[in-house]
Amino acid sequence: MKQIKHNLKFIISIAILIMVTFITNCYLVKADETKNPSINSTITFYGNMSNEKGIILKWSKVPKSKGYVIYRNNKKIATIKSNKIKNYTDKKVKARKKYTYEIAPYTEVKGKKVLGVKSYKIRVKATKRNAKKINPARVVIPDLYYEDNYYVGLYESIKLHAKARVNKGLKKKKVYNSNLVWSSSDESLATVDQKGVVTANDNRKTGTVYITARAVNGVKKIIKVDVMNYYNPVKFKNYKVVPEELAPLFGKYKNEMCDIATYFAFDNKISNVKIDLEEDGLSVKTQPEIKLNEKIEKSLYTVMNDLCLHFEIKDGYLKVTYNDYFSDGSIFKYNIICCIDKASEEKFKYQIGYAKLCERWYYSEERKYNME
Repeated sequence: MKQIKHNLKFIISIAILIMVTFITNCYLVKADETKNPSINSTITFYGNMSNEKGIILKWSKVPKSKGYVIYRNNKKIATIKSNKIKNYTDKKVKARKKYTYEIAPYTEVKGKKVLGVKSYKIRVKATKRNAKKINPARVVIPDLYYEDNYYVGLYESIKLHAKARVNKGLKKKKVYNSNLVWSSSDESLATVDQKGVVTANDNRKTGTVYITARAVNGVKKIIKVDVMNYYNPVKFKNYKVVPEELAPLFGKYKNEMCDIATYFAFDNKISNVKIDLEEDGLSVKTQPEIKLNEKIEKSLYTVMNDLCLHFEIKDGYLKVTYNDYFSDGSIFKYNIICCIDKASEEKFKYQIGYAKLCERWYYSEERKYNME
């Protein structure tokens, strides 16, 4: 009897050990999957019709994966057992039918297959050679809207334009579906809606974001957009036209000048105010009286006291002026103008007498005569 109990305890111990080992291995596989970002990265995936072979699917290589699993209409149709292979032909298609595809990379952990994240779905139409409407072959920016560089200011939006097209030379053919899916590479910088409108976020973060316009079958166009703080440019490209009296605003006092412009553009959107030093020169005064941020008040005082400048906000722009007085009573004014309202820039863009220093910043000169 004792021997039976001993054997029973031994068998139970072995069973518990096997269960613990199984659970641990399952956990390790799951843990390794979550710790393997290389196979969870987004995969580029697109498809098109080859009249001789079927629907050809192509994708980008995923490093460290063992291969790929391909799905059609949510069912697995093929396993590619090499990450070096980057295409597959689906021959079992019928003309005029549309098929939905996805692909997922996989790796192996403890001898078990672990899938990465599936790609976005693409939709490919099986077409005949004489079909008038076919799959998109490319996504392009129309010439009317093409620019070398695209920029969007903080708190602002721009509209991007793109079209799904067939290959050049196929003048008698059109795409069967012209819809595009828009996406952003970094939504902490900027978001994009499904009309192609890119909006910079309100966190004042600047940098480069890549906006993708993807056609129904996966072909796409990637557009680089720089999110800018126009009131704190990295460099003033044309500041050498500015006289020496104002030049320190773009050198020694650049930080103060940009902080002031940013403050009135975003934090204190006052419409009309004049800013000078008090008669005793010991503090800043505003007309009408407004409350200023302590840091900005200090920056204003430093710049006005050292450079003998005057500040004014009017009609959506910030004007910084240095006055040069002549013996006949006339005044020559050197002005730096910062358009703190996007709409106000139209006033200066095309007028003679305004030199553009960089986006939103201008320089002008004027002489006021004594009419007495």
